[in-house]
Amino acid sequence: MGQMAHAQIQKHFWVENSPEFKSISFNFTSSSGTCYLGPGDSEDAVSVLSSRDIDDFNHSFTHDVHGKEMDVTLKLEEKNEESFSQSISSKMFSKPRSEESIWKVFLTDGSPVALDLTYGIGQAYIDLSGLSVTSLVVQTGSADVNIGYLSGMSNQVEMESFDVKVDLGNIDVKQLYMTRARNVHADIGFGDLVLDMTEGMDMPCHVTASVGAGSLEVLIPKAGTPVMIRIKKSLLCDVRLTKSFRELKKDVFVNMEYEPDVHDLLQFDVDVSLGNIVFKEKK
Repeated sequence: MGQMAHAQIQKHFWVENSPEFKSISFNFTSSSGTCYLGPGDSEDAVSVLSSRDIDDFNHSFTHDVHGKEMDVTLKLEEKNEESFSQSISSKMFSKPRSEESIWKVFLTDGSPVALDLTYGIGQAYIDLSGLSVTSLVVQTGSADVNIGYLSGMSNQVEMESFDVKVDLGNIDVKQLYMTRARNVHADIGFGDLVLDMTEGMDMPCHVTASVGAGSLEVLIPKAGTPVMIRIKKSLLCDVRLTKSFRELKKDVFVNMEYEPDVHDLLQFDVDVSLGNIVFKEKK
């Protein structure tokens, strides 16, 4: 994130706070560049800043109130941008462009917000500290995405669902327990996903994951949290669990804390074809 400090940032899009709405639905798509999303300290409900001039990129920005919800949609892309397959080849075999787009999205911590975030190529840094996120959807084409709670402040409300889709990129979710999500769903194609669940939650959480040819790494609590893992696998995949798990029945594994009908169960249902799955304790 250090390179952002050297760019001249301009505010291009914003939505002012208003008593007309009580919650926000924010749909954000960036086809390339480096993106940051986090809590803001301005009076705006949503504000979007960039290191580029507004004429340098194509954009679509709408915001309308429906009932008591403010629906905000922002789509950004470079002019004359390469196709997705061309951008992948460029990323793998060419030098990076010297003038990369930088986007900063700031959200109010005063209203519940549903987030739907899509990143094409580049990097994304998502800091959810102190926000009230009711649901979260994150999709990446080949971008590297980092999600966490930098200030250590958990989600202010329970999250209904946390959905992650990885095509060719990488998503690293730190402090997932701070989301207060009851349901987590992951769809992994050829990319990599890391879920940090090393601190137990005081509520049940159900994680479902589908892994194609990519990899899923889950960091689990060393003790104190009952865990159950159900795995549907093929002969071509690789599955590794820590020694703390025992096989309750075929392809169903539990740790020492597990008991039938336990309240705060952390359970996983994983379907893997060609990829790799690792469950391990964080060192």
